[in-house]
Amino acid sequence: MTGSSRDRFAAVRGIGPDGDRATSRHRAFAEAAFAGEGAQIMNRRLPDGRPPAIGIGYRAAIGDWTRANLKRFDMLEVTVDHCIYSGRLVQLAIFDLVGRIPLTAHGLGLSIGTDVPLDLAYLDQVAEVVERLKAPAYSEHLAFTRVPGRNLANLLPLPKNAAVAEAVIAKVRTVRSRISVPFLLENISYLFEWPDSDMSDAEFLNLICRETGVGLLLDVENLYLNASNHGYDPYEFLDALPAGVVKEVHVAGGVTVRDSALGRPFLADSHSHPVPDGALDLLDHALARHTPAAIVLERDERLDAVDEILDDLARIRARVPHVRSEKFHDQPAVGSAG
Repeated sequence: MTGSSRDRFAAVRGIGPDGDRATSRHRAFAEAAFAGEGAQIMNRRLPDGRPPAIGIGYRAAIGDWTRANLKRFDMLEVTVDHCIYSGRLVQLAIFDLVGRIPLTAHGLGLSIGTDVPLDLAYLDQVAEVVERLKAPAYSEHLAFTRVPGRNLANLLPLPKNAAVAEAVIAKVRTVRSRISVPFLLENISYLFEWPDSDMSDAEFLNLICRETGVGLLLDVENLYLNASNHGYDPYEFLDALPAGVVKEVHVAGGVTVRDSALGRPFLADSHSHPVPDGALDLLDHALARHTPAAIVLERDERLDAVDEILDDLARIRARVPHVRSEKFHDQPAVGSAG
């Protein structure tokens, strides 16, 4: 980590296709996705010498634009819940991408932190979608989104203590027994801490990952926001993670909320604006010790600002030396041509 990166964080804290070629690149993405546990990537490449795949989260609202620009992406992340609950036309559009570009699977509805047994019927639907997508991994949030009888429609944090970790560990084992690909947990952004938490974010994640063997989907934007909002050092969080545990990365941009009731500006994870430099600095630091198969740009609001999306992809690629989009495509890297 450079001094300038830490200084920049301190300064803002609290303010703030197709055919055989497609099949070949899909197979290469899947085979390399989770190889080389703990491998060193000081050159920021996977163990087989290839850099991480860089892409975006698929959103139906810009589905036509995404399909018209597939050569700009190495891969796409698909939300499994969109495949389960969306209308038939959205489902068909998603599954039409299979074989045209590598896809990885991400979930919203598991609610692994709810203190009741997992919904096995939902989990079996997820397993079917993951198989249809030919996804090399399935990721979910280390959070809860519902309580019995009520969908909370939000990602809420868990108390970080041994008892909660033990419950999550048991559920992770259930997920792994029913999903045929590696399972990843994502760190979320949060507004508050539970009073019975007695572990740091890194200690809680490390315990679960160590006991279950799952990998981490590291959301560097969530880390950046949490460190700013709750007053801890994000680089210490990254340094506490075992080398190689990060298997995929999320990058996004949010907004600063200024409300007198909050006492000070609060950074919110809105997925609506360009990625802050501070989050990209954290990506830099993470790539020194981890071998993520994919780096995914998330965007959920202001989706019509496609120039911002493309610019963010170019900025991400610039942080991963030697990235060549011809790894999966013949197209030059995003931002290098009009």
